[in-house]
Amino acid sequence: MKLSIITINYNSSENTIKLLESLKNQTDKDFEIIVVDNNSHDVGKLMDYKTSETNIIYIKNDRNLGYSGGNNSGIQKALQNGTDWVLLLNNDTWIESSFMGRLRAVLDPSAGSGQGGKEGIVGLALDEGNKVAYAGQIQWLKPTLIHLPTSQVGKAKSVDKLYAIGGAMLINKNVFDRIGLLDENYFLYFEDADFCQRARKAGIPISFLPEIKIAHSVSASTKKLGSPMLLRYHYRNALYFNLKNGPWHIKLLVWPWSWLIITKQIIKIVVGKNKEQSLAILKGVGDWYAGKMGKLHD
Repeated sequence: MKLSIITINYNSSENTIKLLESLKNQTDKDFEIIVVDNNSHDVGKLMDYKTSETNIIYIKNDRNLGYSGGNNSGIQKALQNGTDWVLLLNNDTWIESSFMGRLRAVLDPSAGSGQGGKEGIVGLALDEGNKVAYAGQIQWLKPTLIHLPTSQVGKAKSVDKLYAIGGAMLINKNVFDRIGLLDENYFLYFEDADFCQRARKAGIPISFLPEIKIAHSVSASTKKLGSPMLLRYHYRNALYFNLKNGPWHIKLLVWPWSWLIITKQIIKIVVGKNKEQSLAILKGVGDWYAGKMGKLHD
């Protein structure tokens, strides 16, 4: 069984090198690492990192392709190399030395785990110190998604709303044959939920491994965009996601929801409350109406 780990670097080479160090120290070294750089300013520091103990492939994009585009570059390379499983891993994560061995025992039934192996998409738990994010949960007609700790997963109203968090998502190669790659229209946010929804509609199983945790330090890389820009992405992508993936009644409600968002933000601007944020949200809604997807430049 061939396993490929894909991580994206964007102006955070120190984080990426820390992850690579944890991968170098694995007791099971039978895997390849694909590092995708999204046109970083500090890429030289990363390219200087070499080790004879792990197989690292570097892909340097000439522009920032975001989460979906960056991962798609790595996924295509992994598939060309004949991988069986792809693990999308945030570069601000690190893993214990036994991680790959434990993961292989679950994925490969021939490894003697007695668990019969896995297929489809598998979500891994992210240990963020104060909480462990076990799975994501879709919230229809809301600008954000939420991550659930293990204790709340059983309380989720519908398992059909759970998705594997993109920061630690395992994907079998057959999934890409059936539903394609990640949707690059998002650039940031909602891509993992979208991918899992498409998989679920195609009858592809989505499961979770709460017993295998990955340490995760919440990255500040996306926060460099600034709060207004983050809001713009969130609202644009939320509208796109709901219209694309929601059940029929949600699709119908997307339009009045967008009007409600517009009305609410205009009122805030008139009364002088959080004007900058409201203008960013209005731009996000406008981007969606105009079909302005992918990376935003203004």
